[in-house]
Amino acid sequence: MSIGPLLPGRLPNSFSFRRLNQQIQNGQLELQRFQDQLTTGQQYLVPSEDPSSALNTIVLQTRLERQQQFKANVETDRSLLGATENALSSVSDVVNSAKSIVLQGFGSTVTEDERRGLATEVSGLINTVLNSANTKFRGRFLFAGAETDSAPFALTGGDVLYSGNSQQIGSHIDLGQQIVNNLDGQSAFNVLTTVESDDLNVSLATETRLSQLHGGAGLELGSFDITLQDGGTTVTRTIDLLLAETIGDVKTFVEDAFAGQALTVSVDIDPASPSGLRLTPSSGTVAVTDVVGSRVASDLGITSVATAQIAGGDLDSAVSIHSRLADLNNGTGIGPTAGTGLLISVGEKSAVVDVSSSDTVQDLFNQIRLAGLNLDADVSADGSGISIVSRLSGAEFSIGENGGGVATALGIRTLTGDTLLSDLNTGAGAQLQAAGALEITRRDGSLTSVDLSAAQTIQDVIDAVGAAGGGTLTASLNLVGNGISISDTSGAGPLIIAESGTSLALGIAGTEASPTAALTGQDVNTQKSDGLLSALTSLEHALLIGDDAALNTLSDQIDSEADRLFQALGELGVRAQTLEAVENRLLDDEVLINEDLSKQFNADLAEVLSSFVAQQQVLQATYQVAGQGFQLSLIQFL
Repeated sequence: MSIGPLLPGRLPNSFSFRRLNQQIQNGQLELQRFQDQLTTGQQYLVPSEDPSSALNTIVLQTRLERQQQFKANVETDRSLLGATENALSSVSDVVNSAKSIVLQGFGSTVTEDERRGLATEVSGLINTVLNSANTKFRGRFLFAGAETDSAPFALTGGDVLYSGNSQQIGSHIDLGQQIVNNLDGQSAFNVLTTVESDDLNVSLATETRLSQLHGGAGLELGSFDITLQDGGTTVTRTIDLLLAETIGDVKTFVEDAFAGQALTVSVDIDPASPSGLRLTPSSGTVAVTDVVGSRVASDLGITSVATAQIAGGDLDSAVSIHSRLADLNNGTGIGPTAGTGLLISVGEKSAVVDVSSSDTVQDLFNQIRLAGLNLDADVSADGSGISIVSRLSGAEFSIGENGGGVATALGIRTLTGDTLLSDLNTGAGAQLQAAGALEITRRDGSLTSVDLSAAQTIQDVIDAVGAAGGGTLTASLNLVGNGISISDTSGAGPLIIAESGTSLALGIAGTEASPTAALTGQDVNTQKSDGLLSALTSLEHALLIGDDAALNTLSDQIDSEADRLFQALGELGVRAQTLEAVENRLLDDEVLINEDLSKQFNADLAEVLSSFVAQQQVLQATYQVAGQGFQLSLIQFL
């Protein structure tokens, strides 16, 4: 029996209605999407519409926002550096004026009234420099370092006080790239007077941090092997110092590794050289080697072949604020401090700094800062000693003894036996060869002539006086303050050193009538800032008293300041060029980012508009089909 064809039958109206309704809804949604794209210019409104593209868009938008912040930083930095450059340019004009005034005020043909007039001009120049130095821009004082909320410079008693600091302010101008957008007062005007100590040679202590070793460079931690041997007994241990922080930790890790063993080892600070370690076995020999890939034992100075005892090398521990004063100078400390201390003078003011209660370097710094002399103190840049800083530009600064040896032990006495004669009198020197011999009228009435033609240092002068005095005429450094003291026991008359180029240069011209007292000389090695403000205050004073020698020295100092200001302006110019190069790179990167962002996120309006029109037509056709389909009569259906 054959099977005929299948009849098509009839779809239920409900199914057709659902189909058409779904098509209409889809068409309306698609049309709405195109409308949103035309209105916003975006390919999508929520990430779920295109997760992959949305993720790329977020990354690109983050990069773009970062680039825009970098551009804003560059613009801010450029404005700050520009204002700084303008301020320094006005100071350069002051330098030229000061050089002209020096030339006008030099010589015997200048009258006293003319000198006073020139001094008045210098006073005006000082005010001009101060106004420039206190320039405020964008809410901050440009030359105050990080203390940007208050004016950094102020006149006090004829000198200039700097209350800012030397910290730099930087900003990010690109990934991994920063630039300094300020110039502190010290860099710009050379206002601080600094006394740097000698190397204070800090001895090791159990609390010494490993990061302080080798002048503050520290060492890279790792492991090393220690082998103890006595006859047929050998014990080897690997010492891991990855968690060690102090010399005490090294001692603990090494000794604990051998605790309970047949052979042990002790670690201490070598009493013969307190800047190194010492390893001593309980018996037999000890050997130390670095493990492969480590050099910590070498850095600790304890690598050695088998020996009865290892005396480690100098670990050159840096000074820190926590260093004990008793550990300075290889453990000899700074000597007796009771009733002594430091005698510090700044300008017309002096103060005795009592350090008898100071245990650490920080305690010492605190006492110096509390002296009321506008002083600051810090560890020196290389970590080998300390720095004492006067903030008063133009004022003479000295550190001397107060009847003891504290200043010498700290390496900060400003006049010592090693002081060069060429450095005396604020750099003018003491030309003793041209000034002639030192003539001394002794207490017994005799005349002693001291030949100082070969002297190069203060100690040479002291030695020459002693050699010429036959044992009764001696010279030494002042017990209080600074200067040279001359003593004579040849008789009971007055001790007289006549004024001469030599005696004045050494600060020892004068008479001492008391037969038991020494002739105490003046301090001829006071320290003073070489900066422009210091030079201007000295220039004003030299004009008022007609000091041609000082004017001659100041001419060279002002020339040096002119060169230094030129270098500072050049540094600002280099930073400005860096900002320009970075800005150009940021602009180029921004264009590329925007191109990528447009591809990932921005809609193609022409294409969207075309699709929108097409979708309108499709939706309209769907409406027409739906309308016709649901209006069919029974006859049309049949």
